[in-house]
Amino acid sequence: MNKHVLFVSTAILILIGFGVVTQAFAATTMTMETDSNIYDHASTIILTGNVFPVDLMGSEVTIVCKSPVPGVCGVFQIKPNSNGDFSVSINTATSLMKYDGIYQFEAKYSSLAEAIVSVELVNAIERSSETPGQEIGTAVTGTIAEQTGTLHKLDVGQIGYDMTCGADPAFFANSDDNSIIVYLDPTIDGIITLTLHEELIKPFEDGTFAVIVNNQEMQDYTQVGNTLTIPCLVGTEKIEIHGSWAIPEFGVIAAMILAVAIVSIIVVTAKTRLSIVPRY
Repeated sequence: MNKHVLFVSTAILILIGFGVVTQAFAATTMTMETDSNIYDHASTIILTGNVFPVDLMGSEVTIVCKSPVPGVCGVFQIKPNSNGDFSVSINTATSLMKYDGIYQFEAKYSSLAEAIVSVELVNAIERSSETPGQEIGTAVTGTIAEQTGTLHKLDVGQIGYDMTCGADPAFFANSDDNSIIVYLDPTIDGIITLTLHEELIKPFEDGTFAVIVNNQEMQDYTQVGNTLTIPCLVGTEKIEIHGSWAIPEFGVIAAMILAVAIVSIIVVTAKTRLSIVPRY
């Protein structure tokens, strides 16, 4: 009798263990949907989804909104509940979602699963007769070329950017307050997306930057890594991006050190020659 009981108990433990192993190695799936397919620019998008199985390490779902401009119109991080369900409400009245077109939401659950859903925004409150153009910059190269007061003007090609607000921006680095400054005069409302390489500016310890527009701190922007997407509206004259470090004035200091070194060499050489010339 005891042998049968022991056999049954062992079998149950084996089956339970097999079930745990099977769940551990099961592929993670993610589903996602919105409460509608079409919205206007004064709506709230309710985005819901589910992941299975739930990661016991507590991973979050990261959702990146991509607009038709193109550009990033939002980044959201949600922790699924114990059943794997998650949801987020997205306001379409922001300046980053003011254009008509298809907006795509790309979701990733750690490296385990991903899903994509698209919606259409229509009936924009403000429409421009012009089609937003796109100006594309290049990656950071070269060195600081010109100094204006305490600002270092950046050459064309030293900073990478995309923009849709019809402006011709000028970029400066200010080592006094660890910032990159963008001067511009937009002709239409749009966005500017900047990729900030650490050769130019480094973020604060928490990985973020501070953005100031027309001397007012701004919260209505998105950051993915070192890429910032900032509203670029008519009337915007200056955008400041502050970090923990910006290009110091190495060029001026290096030139001064080099000049002193050259003068020192000339003086030493002259004295040496004088000392070895015979005196009569």
